[in-house]
Amino acid sequence: MSTPTIAAAMRNRYCSPEWALLFEVGNATGASQRRWADAVAMNLYPSRGLELHGFEFKTSRSDWKRELAQPDKSAPVQQYCDRWWIVTTPNIVQAGELPPTWGLIELQRNGQLRQIVAAPKLDAVPLSRGFIAAMLRRSAGADEREVRALVDAEVAKEREKINQRIQAAADRITQRAQESEKAVRAFEQASGLKLHSFNAATIGAAARLVDQTGVLGTYHGIRALARTAREIAEKCEKEFAPFEAILAEAKAAVKKDGDNAQADLGDL
Repeated sequence: MSTPTIAAAMRNRYCSPEWALLFEVGNATGASQRRWADAVAMNLYPSRGLELHGFEFKTSRSDWKRELAQPDKSAPVQQYCDRWWIVTTPNIVQAGELPPTWGLIELQRNGQLRQIVAAPKLDAVPLSRGFIAAMLRRSAGADEREVRALVDAEVAKEREKINQRIQAAADRITQRAQESEKAVRAFEQASGLKLHSFNAATIGAAARLVDQTGVLGTYHGIRALARTAREIAEKCEKEFAPFEAILAEAKAAVKKDGDNAQADLGDL
């Protein structure tokens, strides 16, 4: 588990209204700063003694060993604290390694903090102005960090939503393109024609005309179309029959008149 994971668990345990929790608090500000604690938490209930607790976070065995090799490293901040804690994960602090003035808290797999060894009450020195300034500086920056973290989280969520919508739209476009490509291949295979930009409109119009005739319907549809064509032809022949008789009579009359006229010319 990482330091941010421990910090998140600390926020859950040392939260308002009972606690004021600050991270990375130095022993002073400016050039006077020498050391800092990973976190300090002040209890705000008078019934709890308004105690100030200091914390060091360790996420690896090697980090803990370096801390043990420098026992005085935490003193500049620890001297102001009523209790001092090491916050780590299981199996990093081995038996017999914990200094007698420290308490041990371990972060469990479920994300909760568990007290393993109670921190003894220390004889804290009065808070110096430098240390108070260091706490106030971290307090002033805490709201900014919280707001920035919330804004970043919301931006990340919105960005993820936008990415999901873009991906969904891209998937729909890709699917439609694949379906169109499949339809074109099926048309070309069935028709034996190759679609290009210069002939697509002409072939489309021809296909529409064929579709409108109904010849692409069922077998019975084709037979019905043929029957209708025959009925139309028969009706046309029936309607034109009287005209054919009249035309025959007219031809005969013309022929008769022509024969008479030729006979008259012969008499002359």
